[in-house]
Amino acid sequence: MQALDNACIYLSIRAMKAKERFVDFWRSQDGVSNVVATIIILLIVVLIIGVFWNRLSGWLNDLMDKVFNSAEPTTKAPDEL
Repeated sequence: MQALDNACIYLSIRAMKAKERFVDFWRSQDGVSNVVATIIILLIVVLIIGVFWNRLSGWLNDLMDKVFNSAEPTTKAPDEL
């Protein structure tokens, strides 16, 4: 009977330790949810860019054309006056 009691006590202690390790593991995983949320947000941004790529590329091309065309000298040379 003592062997059964010892086995029961041993298994109870192991179960409590396993429960404590499991709870500690879940408490230590708070940072993982932040990483997962960040990855999901990045995926959403990439998907939105993919959906609107034609519009964005046209807008960016127009913007760059305006920027580089405005870099040309706007003042006239003295001999052109």
